[in-house]
Amino acid sequence: MDGFTLTHDDDGATRIGWGEPDWLGPIRSNVADEVTASIEQIGDRVAVLRLEATRDMTGIANGDFADPTNYWSFATDERFANGVPEGATGFGFQYCEFAMPTITDASLQGWFLFPLRPSLVLPMMLIAPDRRTMLIAPLNSFHEQVMHVEDGLRCGWHGDLDRVPEGFITELAIWGASTPRQALYEWGDALLERNQTVRPGRYADDVNCKPSYWTDNGAAYWYKTEPGYDVTGTLVATVDDLRDRGVPFSTVQLDSWFYPHETLRPFDTAEWVVPPSGLMKWDARADILPDGVAALRARLGNPTLTTHCRHLAASSPYVAEFDCWVDGERAHPKRADLYELWLNRASEWGVETFEHDWLIECFLGVRGLREEPGRARAWQEGVDFAAKDRGMTLQWCMPSPADICQTVSLSRVTSIRTSGDHGYLVSAGYLWAWFLYVNAFADALGLRPYKDVFHADPTDDNAHSDVESLLSALSTGPVGIGDRLGRTDPAIVRRTCRADGMLVKPDTPIAAVDRSFLRWATRHNTLMVATSVTAHKAGKWVYAVTLNCTDARAVGRVELADLGVTDRVAVWDWRAQTLEVLDADGGWDLSLDSLDWDYRVIAPIVDGVAVIGDPALYATAGDMRIASVENGRVVLLGAGESVELVTWSEADGVKRVAVDVPAEGAVDVSVI
Repeated sequence: MDGFTLTHDDDGATRIGWGEPDWLGPIRSNVADEVTASIEQIGDRVAVLRLEATRDMTGIANGDFADPTNYWSFATDERFANGVPEGATGFGFQYCEFAMPTITDASLQGWFLFPLRPSLVLPMMLIAPDRRTMLIAPLNSFHEQVMHVEDGLRCGWHGDLDRVPEGFITELAIWGASTPRQALYEWGDALLERNQTVRPGRYADDVNCKPSYWTDNGAAYWYKTEPGYDVTGTLVATVDDLRDRGVPFSTVQLDSWFYPHETLRPFDTAEWVVPPSGLMKWDARADILPDGVAALRARLGNPTLTTHCRHLAASSPYVAEFDCWVDGERAHPKRADLYELWLNRASEWGVETFEHDWLIECFLGVRGLREEPGRARAWQEGVDFAAKDRGMTLQWCMPSPADICQTVSLSRVTSIRTSGDHGYLVSAGYLWAWFLYVNAFADALGLRPYKDVFHADPTDDNAHSDVESLLSALSTGPVGIGDRLGRTDPAIVRRTCRADGMLVKPDTPIAAVDRSFLRWATRHNTLMVATSVTAHKAGKWVYAVTLNCTDARAVGRVELADLGVTDRVAVWDWRAQTLEVLDADGGWDLSLDSLDWDYRVIAPIVDGVAVIGDPALYATAGDMRIASVENGRVVLLGAGESVELVTWSEADGVKRVAVDVPAEGAVDVSVI
C-alpha cells in the first residue's frame, strides 16, 4: 500500500492520500489577492496548508464568526472513486465548551452539533476501519482558524477577523498516522516542541495533591444551603464533618455563587439553570457572605481556596475603571491589569488556584477580542503571567478547542475541564464518553484533565459514585467531591488516595483507546474502553476501564492488543479482586448493564513475578504509592499506615501481604 501522498489536478487542486489516493477530495484555496496560499509536504506523513497576508489588511470581516473569509475548501463529494477507505469514520471536536466530541461518516458532513454554538469542528480526524488516520489540526493562530462543516468543509480565517498585519500566517496540518491516538500524539508533540511548552507536574498545587471539596454546578451546595443553615454555616458544617469522619481533603472551591452577576441567581430555588449573565464585581456577595471571603476561609479552618471567575458584564463598574472592549451585554479587558487586581485580591484571601470558567463565552461574547489576531492569545498569556508572578496556579474551564490548543504557550494551567457539568443536560454515560474522548486531545498536549465534581454517596443511585471516583482518580487531575453534609463515604474517597490524603495517580490520564473512536460510545451495544498508564523500570502498568455508556445492555470483548499490550501479563480484576495470566493475544468477554463498568489492572511479568500493587486503590501501582519496582524489590510510600501489597509469581500464585509503612514514609520490600 502506498504511503502519504500529495497529487495535483490540472486546475491546481491538491489531493492527499494515505494508502488510498484521495481521502479528503480536492483541496482548493479561496483567498483575497493580498493573501498567498501554499501547500507543502513536511517529511513522510504531514502536509502544511499555509495562508499568509502579503500586506496589512483591514475591513475583511464578514460579520459571521463561523463563515471563514480566506480559506481552504475540502470537496469530499468530489473524491476519486475508491479514494478513501470504505467505512471510514469522521471524528472531531466542536467549537463548543469542553470541546464536545462528535462523530460522522466519511463525508465529514452531518456532524452532531450543540446548536447553541457555531457549526465548527477542529481538530477533526478521518479514520479508516484499520485505524489509519488523517488528522486535520491547526499548528498556530488557534483562535483565528475555524473549520466550517456545513455544506462542505472550509477552513481558514474566521469571519470576525477584521484586521491582519502584513506577514500574518496561519498553518493547518494534515497528519497521517497509524491510529487516531498516534495522530493526536504526533501533532501534540509538534506543538509542544514548537512552543517549548513547560507543563506543571501532576502534583503542582493543593487541588492536584489531595481530594478537594467543590461547590460548583452538580455539587450539593451550588446556589443551595443545608436546611437550617446559611451559606457559611452550610460549608463550615460540611467540611467539619469531613474532618470528623476522616475524609481527607485540601482545597475548598468557591463557585460563581460567591460574587455578584448582572442577574443574580437566588439560592435554594427549585429552578436549575446556569445563569449566563456576566460578572459585576469579583468580590463576596454582601447578601450571602457579608463578612467576606477571608472570613469564610477562616471559619473553614484556613484551607487553600480555588475560586471561580467568569466573563465580564458590560454594566460592571470595572468597565469604567479599565480599558475594555464592549459588545452588547458583554465586555472584556484589553490588558491583564484587571486580572492582576483580581489575583492580588485572591492572594489576600488565601487562594492558590484561580479557576477561569466560561472561557468560550469570553471569546465568543466580545467581538473586539476576535477582530485582530493575537488578542485572545495575549489575554490568556496575560492571565498566565499574572498567576505565575503571584505564585498561583490556574484551572481552565469551559474551554473551546482553541483554548485547549493555546495552552501550549501557558505554564500555570495545572488542570483543565474536559467534559460537561456533572448531572447537567445530558446523561451520565454521555458525560463519561465526552470526558474520555476529550482526554485523548488533552493528553496529546500534556494537560491534566479534571472530570468535574462528583458525589461520593453510595446511597444515591444517580451519583454513580464508583465510576465517578474511578474516572477522577485516573484523570491525573483533581479529585473533587461535592456531597451534602454527612453524605460522603470515606471509603470511596480513600480509593483515590493514601491515608494522608495524597492522591495516587497514573502517569497519563484515562482516555479512550483507538478502537473507541470508530464507533460512538453511546451507540447501541457499544462498550467504551479507555486506558491510563503507570511506568516503572520493571515495565508498564495499564489501567483498563470498560464502560457501558448506553441505555441498554451491551456485550463485547476487550483485547489486550487494543490496550497496547504486547507481552504475557498478569490481569487483576479490580472489582472481583482476582487475577489471571494472559498471553498477548488474550482478552476477556464482557456483558454490562446500562452504566455498568469493568476495571482491570494489567501488570508486566518480570522474571516470573508480577506486582499488582495496592488493591485498595484504583491506581494500584501509582508512583505516590509505589515509588519503584526494580530487581525484585518494591518501594512502598505512605505515612505510618499498613498497606496490603498484591503480587503474583509462577511459583506461589497470588500473594497478599500486609506491609507497615513507617512514619518516615517509605519501606523497601522484596517480592522474589
